[in-house]
Amino acid sequence: MPAEDRSVLSSLRGLPAWTAVLLAAAISLTGVAIDSLSGELGAAFTVAFFVGCVLAVLAVARRSVFVAGVQPPIMMAVLVPLVYVIAGVGAGAELFSRSQIVAIALPLATRFPLMIATTVVVVALALIRAFILEPRTSRPAPRGARYTASHARR
Repeated sequence: MPAEDRSVLSSLRGLPAWTAVLLAAAISLTGVAIDSLSGELGAAFTVAFFVGCVLAVLAVARRSVFVAGVQPPIMMAVLVPLVYVIAGVGAGAELFSRSQIVAIALPLATRFPLMIATTVVVVALALIRAFILEPRTSRPAPRGARYTASHARR
């Protein structure tokens, strides 16, 4: 199996980029479902979001590791406000009123440390995968492509 298609386990084929995003979203939504019993996003969402993003960067194919690395802030910026809109937070206010925007943006702002910590861990794992665990092998130059500095100047 080519190195570009492997997950972190060299014997397993990695997931495509879109599947890794779906994996992280599905695990995070499981945390949302568990926390819906209490009425607010709590520890289950926190753990599920972190674990989902880490599993996605480990399971993705090497060529798609960038997508898995940048997904935590994007997913957090979409998922948390969406959950609060669906839950009806700020429903008594007019559409796009100041109180509704604050009611939806405040939960996102309080989860900023979670988003930063998850992003740092995921990017670190992506960099370790890209440069240490699975370094690119240098390909030999094709035959007839022997350019030297003197040929390049012409």
